[in-house]
This record gives sequence, C-alpha cells and structure tokens, in this order.
Amino acid sequence: MSSTLKALNHLPSATEFYEYYWNKCPFIVKGALDDHVIDGLISADELAGLSMEAEPRSRLVKTAGKYHDWSCGFGPFEDNNFASVGDEDWCLLVQNVEQFHPDTASLLKYFNFAPRWLMDDVMVSYSAVGGSVGPHVDNYHVFLVQGLGKRRWTVSNAPITDETYIEGLEIKVLDRQIDGDEIEVTSGDVLYLPPNFAHEGITLDPAVTFSIGFLGPKMSELFSAFAQYISEKEGLDTRYVGTGLSIDSAGFEIGKDAVGHLQSRLGNYLNSKLFSKWLVEFFTESSHQDLNGYILREDEMDADTFDTALRSGSSLNKPEYVKFVITTFESGGFCLGFDSHSFAMDETVFPLIKTLMKEQPVNLSTYPNMLYQLDIHKLVLELYNHHALEFSS
Repeated sequence: MSSTLKALNHLPSATEFYEYYWNKCPFIVKGALDDHVIDGLISADELAGLSMEAEPRSRLVKTAGKYHDWSCGFGPFEDNNFASVGDEDWCLLVQNVEQFHPDTASLLKYFNFAPRWLMDDVMVSYSAVGGSVGPHVDNYHVFLVQGLGKRRWTVSNAPITDETYIEGLEIKVLDRQIDGDEIEVTSGDVLYLPPNFAHEGITLDPAVTFSIGFLGPKMSELFSAFAQYISEKEGLDTRYVGTGLSIDSAGFEIGKDAVGHLQSRLGNYLNSKLFSKWLVEFFTESSHQDLNGYILREDEMDADTFDTALRSGSSLNKPEYVKFVITTFESGGFCLGFDSHSFAMDETVFPLIKTLMKEQPVNLSTYPNMLYQLDIHKLVLELYNHHALEFSS
C-alpha cells in the first residue's frame, strides 16, 4: 500500500489545510516549532506535580511483555506511584493542561488554521523509554507536538473502520499491528492525524508529547443538548397541539400535513438566531465539568475601578487558554460565546473581538470607545469579571 503520510516543510495555510489534509490525510512537519516555543511549555516534573492534584484528569499506563499486558491507573497520584514504575515502559497522561498551565496554552496560536472552536483540550504525556498506549484509533483530529525526547510513530495508510481490540484490558488497544508509515519525531516536530487513522507511538528517549485534540460531538449529542436548551427558555418550549390537521390524520395515521407541520416547527428552531446563540455556548462548554461554571472573580471590579485601570494605560488581553467562539447572524450582527454563555452584538464591536481572539492587547489608544460606547463597555467589563480577560501594563 502506498504511503499516505505527507512530509511538509512548514505548517500549512488554512487554504492548504482544508483542501488537502483536514479529514483527508496525515502529515508530518519536522522542526515546525522553535526551541524557544518548546522550552516555555510544561516540563516533565511540572506534569507529574499536576497529576497529583485533584482537578486535572490523569492516567498512568504501564506495559509489559512486549505490549501484551497493560494496566491503567487514574489520578490524583502520589510520589510512591512514580517511585514504583521503574525506568521503562510507562506513560503519564494529563488532560486539559492548557487550563492548569497557561504557558502551555501558547501552543494553540500556531494552529489557528484549524477550527479552534472545535478544540477540546491539550493533553500532555510524559513517557519513559518503551512507553506507549499501544496501537489505537481516535475518533477526533489531533496534532501531536513533540517536546522533550524522541518517539517513533507508526501511522496507518488509510482510516480504520473495522477496529477490534484486545479483550480484558483497561484501555483500548488494537489486536493487530498497524500497516503503515513509520516516522521518528524529535523536539519541535508536529504530526497531524485525522480521525480513524490508527497510530502507535513508542518512546525511544524519555519524551514529553503535547496532543491538541479537536473533538466533534455526535449528532445525538447536538440534538439532545439543543432540546435541553430550548426546554430551559421560558415560552419557547411550547406543545404540539395538532394545529392544521386534516382528515388525512384521522385515526392512527400521521398524515403528510402533520409530518410537514412538525418538520416546519422543528426547522423554525434550527433556522433561528436562537440556534446560533446556542451553538457558541455549546462549543465553549468544557468537556471537563469542573472547569465550567462562568465563575465571577473574587476581586470583582466595579465600573469606576475598571475605567480607572483603562485610563491609566493598562491593556486588556484574552489569555491563550480562554476559548472564544463567534458566529454571524444572517440578519446582521454576530454572537460571541465564552464558557457556555453568549453575547449578541452589532458589527461595531467586531474589530475589538477579533483583536482579542488574536491574543493582541486592546486599550484606550486602540479602542477609545471602550469607555463611552455602552454595549462595548458592558461587554468587556463582564468578560473581565468572569476571567475571560486580564489586564497588562
């Protein structure tokens, strides 16, 4: 079978990415990220410390017997967990690291050509020599950024649709070897894998790997979540009472008129502004339940204190770990989502939001109407007081 893994000289543009790679084929970029980028990310020792805390979700995977015997423990861990694993054949994996180690979130800006609104989290793994989670298949897109060390990846030549797994294990490991390409990665290399391309990484030198995952919901999840959203809106969750029925729907038959009316009723919801508002809320809800909540700052600022900070020359920034999602309305204006909340605005606010999404500062020099345009002032103050924005000098 011919090779599918493409070797690129640099990370693709958005045009190249969607035309040639997204949902189509994997690629590798050697040396895509400079050493100064990698050096600023979480270290192996910091990752181990994070796995001992209660909030992060962490796993410790151990292998033995040529990868036929696997075990998986779940954190939080203690020092003795690491003292007993030895020097080979184990991996530590921690989810949502961008939320707990903000410097690691700096990776995300290098992948703005991908749909950041679909990004789930940055999972970071430390693996000893021989460490692996086995050959497996993911149902999401992932960029694998190599930090410390060296790993060998095997990537299937085509998507796997009939995967079967070794029975009786705590993790999903394919019961056969992968037929595909082999590639060694070192610091700064980036490997992109579309969904369902089987892959296996084996550590050659102690390694830290950063997995940026883009996870799309199932259609059933979208339907049920939107239905729940409608049920919580006063006056929108109305009953179907058979308006417009004719003799075609007498007895036990649902006539064409009833089918068409029900489709129209449901379609009205999907074609409304309400659906767009819900989408930006849905896609900014964290998969880690402990990270949701739209939490107010303990040191909440009132408007006067906020204005004083702006007048003193301070700038507002969106931290890289904060996820914004926007969509435009057909009738004009747009909607911003943050932490499962939405804000409908007109086009005058759009340049400011676009600047923030680029992680660039905004201040009174660049946006003097922040103080005097009521909707902008109210928005940035609320975003600041709910941890979406931070002040910098």
